[in-house]
Amino acid sequence: MQFSEIVFFGIVWGGLMIYFLTPFNKKTSIEIQESTDVTFSKAFKNSLTKLLFHNKAILALLMLMITLIYIWMYYTSIEWYFRVHGEVVQSINPMERAFYYMISIILYTAFLYLFLAFRKTIKLLKKPN
Repeated sequence: MQFSEIVFFGIVWGGLMIYFLTPFNKKTSIEIQESTDVTFSKAFKNSLTKLLFHNKAILALLMLMITLIYIWMYYTSIEWYFRVHGEVVQSINPMERAFYYMISIILYTAFLYLFLAFRKTIKLLKKPN
């Protein structure tokens, strides 16, 4: 993939992941705001669980799994094509490239998840009690 394709994919895929991982405002909990001894770690743990356990997070997990399966099947078919047609494999093995893309997507997803949890934690801590 060219760099512009990767950037475009990252923007669209990241936007969808942020949408799926962000709960609706009605569903957010205010129980952490009511306690007086709120620490950053408690608020961060609360943010992690609130982002992960709501209805739209299932769609985020589904999107991640479908993306990983698609990448694996795409590069498996490229390897199969090279074997069937007797073509010389490029300098990098297609399965290595699939592995790199899959690890990159998992790391990108983890980064987005932690970023959203950190952002929600900061918002919870800044609100007046």
